[in-house]
Amino acid sequence: MSPTTLRASLLAALLCLLPLSTLAAPTLAQTRFTDQTGNSVSLRAYQGKVVLVNFWATWCGPCREEMPMLNALRERLAPKGVEVVGIALDNKTETYNFARQLKISYPIVLGDSDTLSLLRTLGNPAGALPYSIILDRNGKQVGSLLGRLNEKNLEDTLRHFL
Repeated sequence: MSPTTLRASLLAALLCLLPLSTLAAPTLAQTRFTDQTGNSVSLRAYQGKVVLVNFWATWCGPCREEMPMLNALRERLAPKGVEVVGIALDNKTETYNFARQLKISYPIVLGDSDTLSLLRTLGNPAGALPYSIILDRNGKQVGSLLGRLNEKNLEDTLRHFL
């Protein structure tokens, strides 16, 4: 067996030893979400802005409570280059009815069956909600926040990246 063939065989054997979750774990940059109209969207569209990505669901009490605050924060900080994006782990009808009811103006997209795995790769091993991450202007994750957000702390944190 040639050295090249041996190396290729060893690499293939090592890859087989990795857990499937390691090979299949989605990254935020690779993940596509579905918007209200059914279009596939990516968070790459927000590069150049500081982005608060908020994972939530309509059945999550703390998620529901923090959404009006996130909406107001987004309106205040959008002129400075901040965007809030909600990723719902819920069904489409309930998600968008709830968002309309609260007059949420920030983008809300739907997660899919891979979103729970994504939460884990983003630093939330339990998959608990609400969970938020902060992306800098280059799309790099620079922070994560588990649980209901405190408005003043969140605003101070976001301003740090402006």
